[in-house]
Amino acid sequence: MIPYNPIAGGFLSGRHRREAGPTEGSRFTLGGAGKIYQDRYWRDGMFETVEQLGGIARTAGLDLVTMAVAWVMANPVVTAPIIGASRPEQLAPAIAAEAVALPADVKSQLDELTSPYRRGDAVR
Repeated sequence: MIPYNPIAGGFLSGRHRREAGPTEGSRFTLGGAGKIYQDRYWRDGMFETVEQLGGIARTAGLDLVTMAVAWVMANPVVTAPIIGASRPEQLAPAIAAEAVALPADVKSQLDELTSPYRRGDAVR
């Protein structure tokens, strides 16, 4: 399996703030895709999940993007996630995931927290 969008179009970077609106120049504002990304991710529940994920990442001593990509790569059926970046420096945290073996307790927390999202778009 080769999953696409493991950092949710940059939403899992933690840089977006619901009160500020979509970050100009991000996938959330560019062309026709901006509306698609906003409709899919720009929701209170998604921001709350990102805040919880950020807490797990801080406790584990990981960058949020690194942790997200490492979690995707921890699934034995994943060959390689497709990472999107608009600038070269955005690749570093995703590439760093290759060297991360998530501790079992962190993976378990991530599995539990993300369970509703893996059931499909209806829960969003």
